[in-house]
Amino acid sequence: MIKKTILTQTRLTVSAGVAPSKFVAKIASDIDKPDGLTVVPRRGVREFLDPLPVKKMWGIGKKTQITLRRLNIKSFRDLRRTPVTFLEKKFGKQGIKMHGLAMGVDERDVMPDHDVKSMGHEQTFLHDVTSLDAAKKELLALGNKVARRMRRKGVTGKTVTLKVKYNDFVQITRSTTLPKRTDDGLEVYSTACRLLEKTEVAIKPIRLLGISLSQLNLLGMGIHLSLFDQNTSSQKRQRLNSTLDSLDEKFGDQSVLPATLLDG
Repeated sequence: MIKKTILTQTRLTVSAGVAPSKFVAKIASDIDKPDGLTVVPRRGVREFLDPLPVKKMWGIGKKTQITLRRLNIKSFRDLRRTPVTFLEKKFGKQGIKMHGLAMGVDERDVMPDHDVKSMGHEQTFLHDVTSLDAAKKELLALGNKVARRMRRKGVTGKTVTLKVKYNDFVQITRSTTLPKRTDDGLEVYSTACRLLEKTEVAIKPIRLLGISLSQLNLLGMGIHLSLFDQNTSSQKRQRLNSTLDSLDEKFGDQSVLPATLLDG
C-alpha cells in the first residue's frame, strides 16, 4: 500500500524491505531494485543473510573489508561463525556489533517521526556535464526545487551545501553558511554557483550535482525582525515566490520556469 501511494502521488517507484529488524529490512529493500518488495520472515533471517558479502553490512568500510578478507571472512555466514571474542579482540566494540548484525540482531527502534536536519535535491546525469554553463543551468533547476520544497514545508535554512560527483565516482562537498536564513531559490542558486568555483567543474566531467540546506528553522522560530530592517528587494522576492508557489500548486511545477531552463 505504501509503494502504491508513493507511485500515485509522485509517479516514482520505490523498493521496500520488510523484516523483524531495521538492519535486515534495510538490506532487503536494496535487493530487488528499482521496484521490488522483499519480505524476510523471522525464521528466514539467517537463510537470507548468510550468503551476502560482508560489504553489504552497514558500517563496514573499505579498510575493515580488507582486514576481514585477510581473515578469510567474506560472507555474513563467515562473520556469524567467527567467535565474537576474536572479533572483539580484532575490532573492539565494532567487532561485537558486526557479529550481532551478521545474525540479524538489531535492537534499534523505528523512529517514524524526527526533526529534518537538511533538505535538498540531487540529479544524476545520463551524460556527463562538462561545461560551467551547463553545470550552472542544472544548479538553477536544483536550487528552485529545493527552495520550493522548503517553502511548502514552511522552513528556512542557513547552510548551503553543494554536492559534486565526478565521472570517476570521486565525490566532494562544499558548504557555506549564510548571514541570514533563506528559502529563496535565487539566493540558493547564486550561493551554489560560488561554491561551484571551488570544484573542478569544466576540468573533470560531472556525473551528479546536488544542493541541500541545513540548520533549518520553522518560519518565525528563532528569527528576530527589526522594525528598521525592511529590505524592499527581499519583500519583492517573497511576494514573487508566493505567487510562483500559487501557480505551481494550481498548474504544476513546470508552469512557470526561468527562461534559462526552457528547451530551445
